Amino acid sequence: MKIIHLLYSGLGGHGHVFFSLVKADKDKVFETEAVFNGIEEMQEEYKGLCRQYNIKYDFVKKRPGPDLGYYFKLAKKIRHADPEIIFLHASSNIIAARLALFFGRSKKKIIVRETQANELKTRREWFWLRLSLLFADKIVFLSDVYKEQVKMRFNRIYRPEKISVIPNGIDLNLFRPGEKKKNSVIVLGMVSRIVVIKDQLTLIQAFGLLKHQFPLQNFKLRIAGAGENSLALEEKARQLGIGDDIEFTGPLGALELLNFLQSLDIYIHASFGETMSTAIMQAMACRKTVIASDVTGINNMIQHGHTGWLVPVQDPVALSSAIGMLVKDQELAARLADKGWRFAVDNYSSTEMFNRYKQLFFS
Repeated sequence: MKIIHLLYSGLGGHGHVFFSLVKADKDKVFETEAVFNGIEEMQEEYKGLCRQYNIKYDFVKKRPGPDLGYYFKLAKKIRHADPEIIFLHASSNIIAARLALFFGRSKKKIIVRETQANELKTRREWFWLRLSLLFADKIVFLSDVYKEQVKMRFNRIYRPEKISVIPNGIDLNLFRPGEKKKNSVIVLGMVSRIVVIKDQLTLIQAFGLLKHQFPLQNFKLRIAGAGENSLALEEKARQLGIGDDIEFTGPLGALELLNFLQSLDIYIHASFGETMSTAIMQAMACRKTVIASDVTGINNMIQHGHTGWLVPVQDPVALSSAIGMLVKDQELAARLADKGWRFAVDNYSSTEMFNRYKQLFFS
């Protein structure tokens, strides 16, 4: 069976999920092609992984704002590939898929993997999802919570037979605990696109408070990722006088990301909303203590006080206090890390994710 994946070209969960599916297909059940697309250039790491796994790939650049030609280019790529399944990693490409079917000769199944958090969707993104509910053959949500929210919003066009819930998975052979550190510096870190819907600003403010609370402790904050807010955050760190203690790493490849996570004492994920955070899954799999915002898409992944610690959204005082508490209570921090690691091993396997998608593809 031939599948063409349409996924975002920049850093983010799309790439991680796509390559996790590819690596989990050990028996080569599927012939896979990929069209990376978006306003960002295709990640060099993605190109290397496609070559490594013998995946035929292409890239379509989108201009900022409306770009009708972009959808026709995507449709052309789909028609040329002539797959049996068109797998969209975002609802926004439903128009390209429908254009491909309109001009094509054979029936193809459209599967949409809906990834944007509902509370963060723009009007345009709700429009794409509405079209997907109407025109896709199957839609995959990452959690029951988001499925039920969509059902309530689009009750008239919601068709249960079209809907599946398949959580994301990660490569647990790659993301694993490393050797314990033996230095006096406490390293905090976060991995994410540096964009408005994330909340690295609160993390930086909390870090500034933490430095004042523990003047004798050596802290370092590492922020991985890239995006439109990078320069503003770097400037904010300088204004707060903590720029020398914060490292902005930029985007990281898979092995670089593993080394990044294993270098941390505490992983922190400040966000206004998620669907299912790949970075949190990876941190838990590396047996890191996780502190995160108490928002939908995170609080259904983390059980507060058991597999991690939740704090109110956009609250630097609460975040700083939580970090300070876990720095002082090493026993609690270790217990959260251990429980989180076990939960990740039991629930976040890319093999399990692949098997559920394989069942969906052949249904």
